[in-house]
Amino acid sequence: METFIGNKLNSVLQKEVKHFRNYMLDIDYEEFRDYSKEKMFSLYVYSLIENPIGLKKVKTKCLQNSINAKEFNQFIYLSMKWKDKQERGIYSWYEINELDIDFEDIKDTTLTYTVL
Repeated sequence: METFIGNKLNSVLQKEVKHFRNYMLDIDYEEFRDYSKEKMFSLYVYSLIENPIGLKKVKTKCLQNSINAKEFNQFIYLSMKWKDKQERGIYSWYEINELDIDFEDIKDTTLTYTVL
């Protein structure tokens, strides 16, 4: 489900992601020039999490383009949870194995705190 809603969001927000990519390239071309479309979309979603006003505008646009509000909220919640995991470095053993997370990114492990 997360992949499906992510793809729908990506198609609806192509114009916004393109503007975001151009903005990021203006800030630091060398760092962001090799980012794939998927990686840039993830960065865009993470920036939305930090900006409630922008998130509200994006949600309104998505709802107008027939994206289910419940699916949108679940996707944003999952993105927030994943961002928190990356910042805190807490992963389950399942996620470590399935996602090939580098050992230097792991600060702690858990059996209950999973995204997948």
